[in-house]
Amino acid sequence: MKKQLLYFLVALLLIPSAFLTASEREEVMPEAENVVVINGMPVIIPDPGQAMDWYDTQVVYNLYSPLLYPTPDGKLRPHLAESWEAVGGMLDHWRFKLRRGVKFHDGSELTAEDVAFSMERLMSLGKGYSGIMGKVTARVIDNYTVDFVLAKPNAVFPATLTLFWPLNKDLVLENKKPGEYGQFGDYAQEWLNEHDAGSGPYMMVSHSPGERMEATRFKDYFLGWEEPKPTEAPIERLIFIMNWETATLMMLLKSQQLDVEMNGAFSRKTLKEIVDTPGIGLKRIWPEVWTVWINTTVPPTDDVHFRRALLYAYDYDAIMEQYSPYGAKEANIIASGLPGLVKVPPQPRRQNLAKAREELAKSKYDPDEVKVVFHYCAGLEAEEEVGLQLQADLAKLGIELEIAGPPWPQYSEECAKPETTPNLTMFMFPIVYPSPDSFMNFMYHPSNIGGIYSAHWYVNREYGMLIDKARETLDSDDRLGIYEQLQEKIASDALALYPYEIPMLFTTQDYMIGPKEVFPIVGPTESMYNWRIDLTKKP
Repeated sequence: MKKQLLYFLVALLLIPSAFLTASEREEVMPEAENVVVINGMPVIIPDPGQAMDWYDTQVVYNLYSPLLYPTPDGKLRPHLAESWEAVGGMLDHWRFKLRRGVKFHDGSELTAEDVAFSMERLMSLGKGYSGIMGKVTARVIDNYTVDFVLAKPNAVFPATLTLFWPLNKDLVLENKKPGEYGQFGDYAQEWLNEHDAGSGPYMMVSHSPGERMEATRFKDYFLGWEEPKPTEAPIERLIFIMNWETATLMMLLKSQQLDVEMNGAFSRKTLKEIVDTPGIGLKRIWPEVWTVWINTTVPPTDDVHFRRALLYAYDYDAIMEQYSPYGAKEANIIASGLPGLVKVPPQPRRQNLAKAREELAKSKYDPDEVKVVFHYCAGLEAEEEVGLQLQADLAKLGIELEIAGPPWPQYSEECAKPETTPNLTMFMFPIVYPSPDSFMNFMYHPSNIGGIYSAHWYVNREYGMLIDKARETLDSDDRLGIYEQLQEKIASDALALYPYEIPMLFTTQDYMIGPKEVFPIVGPTESMYNWRIDLTKKP
């Protein structure tokens, strides 16, 4: 009965006009002090073999355990793996010793068989974060030792394993359906959309794609649970919702029907409203580089001089200074906090209309005869602000800018092909694993070009050679030198406009305690294992 009532509450949360008072919520959900409702966007893909977007990653960190874990200072620490080494000092052969006694959610023990199977599954599917690892072959050495043999040497391979979440092999195989992977059928992809096979701090209860996901605390989580203070409580149940309407989200926050809002792209007006509202506030999490990709394959942005003109035309100060109270600052190609960051031209980042006109004069396009299209994701008000500012700036050069904010399904679909990707598409990019390679390989290696993460569509073989060379370089200082060289080349080719960098801003109720640790990458900070509830402040 309680479960049915909980589903009823979630249904109400998804209807903008339906709101419960604190007392009504307590009556419907008597254990409300242990329930946290979280919102992000746009959708959730909870399968570790397919997860890729930031909301996916945040959810997966709750349901699954990665092989290695980042540290707050951007290094690596043991997690499912107790230790790791490059076998014989070779960067194409890595050995991992696993922690004993780790339980999956069904009570079975995680072993090397599960880890090897999960890597083979990731490689076979070729989805999610598989592209950052390259081709990997897994070998079981014993119950608690697994080797990964790489097609190419990779000094940063261990860092990528913060995005590798092993699954329960037996459970996956029990729930496979006929599919294209031979004896493995569909690798249980359909089943894993509504169930989990993980060992993380929370277990999936249900998932209605595009609407909500529910999870409950896994009391046998291998890291254990701290004994809470008398005035605090661990979070027993999670409800992830997917809503992008600002008015609805603000009403849910003010009525305390939403506990954590992970959108982060509110307008200045909405951010001020949050700060001025008693009982809720902002938390600064990981750094994000706000990026406007420039499609290099369609007119007029296929011309490098036209692209450079766009970079000089934009008034960087106009919006950045207004977001500076929230941590906004000048952006570069990779996020601050990563080693090897290079401040690339145009520096300092200031509007220079004279230089913009010089570049337009070198372009093959007449500004009066072309139109530039700018798209952002519906619901992200701060992205729209960047587009409106650029529209005003380009008008001074006689360039028309058309702005639209399609919903996520349409937005991601149009970015799937170069010919349908608009001239300019805006995204927010956090660090996804602790290395400059997180930006370089993911966004600029020829093998990964295309889609929302590299909607510039610029295939450059020299980039690929340098990224591969960096991965093959054992000495960290030499590796950083290669990344610096790469950034200078990318800047010269004018593949993106970088309006600013800003910490991801979460809106939370004051009774939410946390995070206990703040990590520089997307995902682990948002594990609710990292948070608690203050019962003295919770109505």
